[in-house]
Amino acid sequence: MLVGFIFVGWIAHDLHSDPRWKWHAGTGKLPHEVVHEFMDMAYAQGHGSEAYKEYFSAKAIDTAPQTVDHRDGEPIPDHVKKVIVEGFDVAVYHTIGAARGQAAQDVVDVFQLDGSGWIIRRDRLTAPVQEQAANTEVAAQKQASK
Repeated sequence: MLVGFIFVGWIAHDLHSDPRWKWHAGTGKLPHEVVHEFMDMAYAQGHGSEAYKEYFSAKAIDTAPQTVDHRDGEPIPDHVKKVIVEGFDVAVYHTIGAARGQAAQDVVDVFQLDGSGWIIRRDRLTAPVQEQAANTEVAAQKQASK
């Protein structure tokens, strides 16, 4: 019996101290939780560079690398309108308010995560908020005139 306890203790020690295990902010979390925590740190807290270090893989592909959410500074107004999750892909439709010299814009960010909780890719589609509002108004006028 003593041998059994020693064996179990040895396995538990290896699982917690093995250098091959890479414990990080996304470990053990669902993809939408990882993306939510990343966005909270980058936008609500204003810690963009720290958020990228914590949640993005070192080899991650980001199609929007020059955005304000990559830098630290004042919090960035952000309103999430819809989140769609499929497997390890998370799509977030949100409005980023005007901040740090950037105009307000509607954005769709599509995040891809790997099985260990790292964000490995982000694709971004944007539209200025005013342009979308104008397009919606024109479409509504056309619909009303029919």
